[in-house]
This record gives sequence, structure tokens and C-alpha cells, in this order.
Amino acid sequence: MYRRMIVAAATLALAALCATAPAHARTARGEFSVIEMVHTQNSSFGNLPGVNAWDGVKRAGTLYRYRGIPCTGNAPVNNIASDLPSYGGRVPGSRAPSSLRAHPFSFDLRKRNGRWQMRGRITFTVCQVKPGPVPESDPRRDEDREKILVTFRARSSRVNAEVVNWSGRFRLRGGTGRYEGLSGSGDIAGYFFCFNPRGCRATGGNYLDGQFVMHGTYADRSPLLG
Repeated sequence: MYRRMIVAAATLALAALCATAPAHARTARGEFSVIEMVHTQNSSFGNLPGVNAWDGVKRAGTLYRYRGIPCTGNAPVNNIASDLPSYGGRVPGSRAPSSLRAHPFSFDLRKRNGRWQMRGRITFTVCQVKPGPVPESDPRRDEDREKILVTFRARSSRVNAEVVNWSGRFRLRGGTGRYEGLSGSGDIAGYFFCFNPRGCRATGGNYLDGQFVMHGTYADRSPLLG
């Protein structure tokens, strides 16, 4: 009899737990990719805010910052930047690839075990969970849109006066809104250059632009999925 009572109590407790668990709380897991461009200047928007271009020299103590153009800007690469914000199209109303911008992409240089290393941070702005620039009529500021946070470490190599390439590893560090519980890791690589047709030499010797890619896995314990 006591055994029946214990089994009945356990059954009731499990039923109560299932009844209180939110039906929409599912774990999303998968692989994702990102393709991004960042700048210090842009022909449509002029000097972007809070940027500081790197000249390729390895020195400690300086924070270098690049930035994607605003979400309303029509930049083909950034308009179809990643399948991460939509969780590969699993988010209701989304369509991969999503529009994503780095606001900002920043790093400094430090020596570790006698070797130079880039230690960086990226704050991705999720412009929208579908392709394309945000319409000018959208009243939300980029600062108010959901964010995805990333840290990375990489090693760089200066090829010539026009190119510095680099590669390393990244980690997803959560974010805001839907992405608060986001985690993951993978590979990151890119290069700095000058988008200006005159090249880096003619623009003061700094690498004014960058392009990078990411590939890895993600997990989110609390996404709002349909």
C-alpha cells in the first residue's frame, strides 16, 4: 500500500511539473555561419561613430574598433549575413539568412607566451530575422534592437601594406531579448584591407575596412520557438 502511495505521489508531482513548464521553452541547437564586413568610413554615412582603424603594427595598449553601417544601410553582404539570428529559420516569422551588423567589432593586442594575440569582442545587432536592410520607416533605433555578444582570440599576419589576415576561435556569450541564453563556439577568420579604390597607402596607412567569417555551433536553452 505504501508503495502505491509513493508511486501516486510521484506521478502527481511529475504531472504538476509538466503543467507549469512553459510549452514554448525548447532548446535550439545547430550549426551556423556568419559573413560580415566592417568599416571605419562609408561613402553613404561618412565617418562611422566610435571607430579607430588599425595600422597593422603589433603594439599593446590600444583598442581598435570597426563598425558595420546602420541597419537601414543597403550593404549586400550584411543584408544576408547569417542564419544564426533565425536559428536556421526556426524562429517564427523568420527567413534565413538574417540581416546582421557588427556594432562594433573591437580588439586589442597582447603578448601571451611570447606571441602576439588579438583579444576581441563583437556586439552584433540583429537588424531583422530576415534578409534585407531595415526600411527607413522603421522607428526603432539600432541601439534598441536585440544583440548577440561574441568574444574571440586570434593571431594575425601582415601580408603587405594592403592586407592583414587573422584567424582564431570565438565564443557566443549570450545577448539581449531572445538571445539572452545563447551559447556556442567555433572558428573565426578574416582580413583587414582598404575598400577605398586608392588603397591603404593613399589613406594614411591604416586598414580602414575588414571582412570576416565565422562557423560554429550554438545552443539556446530558452528561445521562443513556435
